[in-house]
Amino acid sequence: MEAAYVSGSIAAVISLLAVVGLRPIARKIRLVDLPNHRKSHKGAVPLIGGVSAFAGLLVAWLISMPVANGFGIYLLCSLLLVVLGAIDDARDIPARFRLWAQVALGALLAMGSGVYLTTLGNLLGFGSISLGWFGPLVTVAAVICATNAYNMMDGIDGLAGSMSLVTLVSLACLFSLAPGFSLELALAVTIGMALIPFMAANLRIYPFRKKIFMGDAGSMFIGFSVVWLLVNGAQETDAAFRPVTALWLIAVPLMDMVAIMIRRARKGQSIMAPDREHLHHICMRAGFSDRQALLLITMVSIILAGIGVVGEMVQAPEWLMFALFLVVFFLYDYALTHVWRLLVVFRKYSRSKAA
Repeated sequence: MEAAYVSGSIAAVISLLAVVGLRPIARKIRLVDLPNHRKSHKGAVPLIGGVSAFAGLLVAWLISMPVANGFGIYLLCSLLLVVLGAIDDARDIPARFRLWAQVALGALLAMGSGVYLTTLGNLLGFGSISLGWFGPLVTVAAVICATNAYNMMDGIDGLAGSMSLVTLVSLACLFSLAPGFSLELALAVTIGMALIPFMAANLRIYPFRKKIFMGDAGSMFIGFSVVWLLVNGAQETDAAFRPVTALWLIAVPLMDMVAIMIRRARKGQSIMAPDREHLHHICMRAGFSDRQALLLITMVSIILAGIGVVGEMVQAPEWLMFALFLVVFFLYDYALTHVWRLLVVFRKYSRSKAA
């Protein structure tokens, strides 16, 4: 645990220095976000949060932790993904190229490290579902899903960072309770602490007066890292947690991504087309401020991740945890599909109570 704190402290310092040092550079190389019809911020905002966090992780890990057991491949793939994301932030890479790059990096991570999903656990109550040679393919699919899920959550100040910290803290708790996962624990703590300077600047917490954004480089890096940690922790032999628990740890980003893709498919739209139908957009159109929406979504994420952690600690049956997750997802999808009708009913009820 001490090594994790040392690595995390170094990462936080390096990340802070990067946030300060990269701001003027970002403007010169056009690594900034400009307002448009889907974005309400004012002026050019530097997209350096993810780059800064990765810089903190990379320096801290090379200084204080061993590059072994696949972590070298992970750092290389993360570096390539951050570079890809930064180029996309500055120049807009075609979505198809970005997708194939994620596939290639996911495959490199799975095959190069030898770490990939081998089982889905006892999800259906009939015994463990072994993936066999499908394991690397499922792992690559998980990389793509998580990478894009966190990217889609990066819509209001603090949201992507908060979702990331909820997942990373939950993972750190589970890794701390399992023997033999000191490197995974250190990685979760290091990334979490590397994100703190970004979060402070993003939310303009003193002494930061001007905000920065995470950018695609950051959201893709976080999603990629989360999958790496989840796969490492959910291995069949001496696992820190069961595969079903991973669903709960990333519940809000995962459900938001899947639900919106289902809604787009129902409307005959491209599932990858950007829009303003994500959970945070709906919260704001319902009358919540940015900070209120951030607090609400973060609390929901904490509750769902907490259910996953507690379920793992008490060893609740996997099929029961999976069934409960599906119930929560269908309720979530129904609520967002009928959100305006539900809001009308809620407001009528609130007025009647007030009267």
